[in-house]
Amino acid sequence: MKIAVAGAGYVGLSNAVLLAQHNEVVVVDVVEEKVTMINNRRSPIADEYIERYFAEKELNLRATSNPKVAYESADFVVIAAPTNYDNKNNFFDTSAVESVIKSVMQHNSTAIMVIKSTVPVGYTDEIRCKMRYENIIFSPEFLRESKSLYDNLYP
Repeated sequence: MKIAVAGAGYVGLSNAVLLAQHNEVVVVDVVEEKVTMINNRRSPIADEYIERYFAEKELNLRATSNPKVAYESADFVVIAAPTNYDNKNNFFDTSAVESVIKSVMQHNSTAIMVIKSTVPVGYTDEIRCKMRYENIIFSPEFLRESKSLYDNLYP
């Protein structure tokens, strides 16, 4: 199976490493330094398990900063884009998630998108209607920074 992961932070990278054990995974990130590190099998985040998996496991994993390369042949796209919360206005900024969804739709009309980003209740239904695209689902994340792969392996 071909899987793209949008975002190389702790949520995206831990999911990418987990999935790359049995699938072809391409991580896409806007930060070139992260892309280079992943392609050199070095973790851009502090996580003991990710570092160990890069060193010891056979992973079908690569990274790019080119969304087309990541999305065009993906069966699934895991969206792990940042959603900053504004306490003052009680508001999640979901613009990065929406940007990824638009980019996926531009390059691949059949991919199933899995939102792992923290989004408000009802967001998935709203974005499906707004984009007129049913293949968008939500899977909550429950990860601790620096323990993200461990938490995926042992929920």
